[in-house]
This record gives sequence, C-alpha cells and structure tokens, in this order.
Amino acid sequence: MKRFKRLAIFIGISVLGLSLVLTGCAQSGTDSGRSIKSSAPKVSKVSASKQIRNNSGLWYFSKSVKAKSNSGIEAFVFSKKGTVEAYNVKKYYSSYSAAKKAKGLNKFGKGTYKLKVNKQKQTIVTLKMKLSGIPATYQFKLKKGLAKKYKGLIFHGFNAARTVDSDSVNGVLVQVRK
Repeated sequence: MKRFKRLAIFIGISVLGLSLVLTGCAQSGTDSGRSIKSSAPKVSKVSASKQIRNNSGLWYFSKSVKAKSNSGIEAFVFSKKGTVEAYNVKKYYSSYSAAKKAKGLNKFGKGTYKLKVNKQKQTIVTLKMKLSGIPATYQFKLKKGLAKKYKGLIFHGFNAARTVDSDSVNGVLVQVRK
C-alpha cells in the first residue's frame, strides 16, 4: 500500500510537471497581443504621381531589382518642374549625391515628363527626351507597387512596362530608400 501511494504521487507530480512545461511552450509559440516588428519593407500607399514628382532622387529601371547588366542600369531624376535627366549607372546607389560623389553617373539624355492616369487607373509617365541628340519618347506604365530588400538596400517603386519607340519591356521602376 505504501509503495502504491509513492508510485501514485510520483506519477501525479510527473504529469503535473509535464503539463506545466507543455503549457509554457504553447504560450510562447502564439502571439498573445505582443507586437512583432517585421523587417520586410512595406509598399507605399502614396500615389505614384506624388512619389515620382516629390522624390528628387534616382529612379532606376531594370528587368528586376536583382538583374545583372553589362551595359548598366538606366536611372532617371525627375524634378518638380517637369524636367527629367537620364543616366546610365553601373550599380544601385543609396542616393543621388552618393552616385555623384562616386562619379557613377553617365548622362545620356535630358527632357520633359508628364504624368497621367489611364482608364485602368494605372499611372502613365511619358518622357520626351533627346538621347545623345536623337529625339525619343519613353513611356512607363506603372503597375502594382513593390518593396524589396537587396544587398542591404531597400527598394520602393513599381512593376512597370517601359515602351521606347514601340518596343515594350517589362521590369521595375524603383528608388532606393534609407
């Protein structure tokens, strides 16, 4: 009888201890009102027109954020006055001033731009420029917004379709944010 009591107490304490451990594990695995900060960048809610017009930094166009290019990446600087300058850069820079300081900007065009919204509520950016003295028309159809992190830089912008003189290419139009 004494042995049976000891065995019952031992089993009872073991079950109680195991249940406490499992309860503690279950609570640490769920979110119980605590806020969890995500390191993933968030897509901006500001309209495309305002983002382009109000950010005087470099806007990059390439097939993807991770795309490698032997000829460089196209970069554009949009002013509030409706002018645009086009550059060719070898890599993404954190800012326009960083690109200038590194002497990484190769200017290949200058012109004007206009913003409008089509029936599908997509922003259309039309650039009329002279590229190395030759007139050209660029058109960017901005699709859904995107935010990505790559090589320590955070990119915000849009999936876009670029048309240059009837030749269309899908890619991204992005800007580096700090």
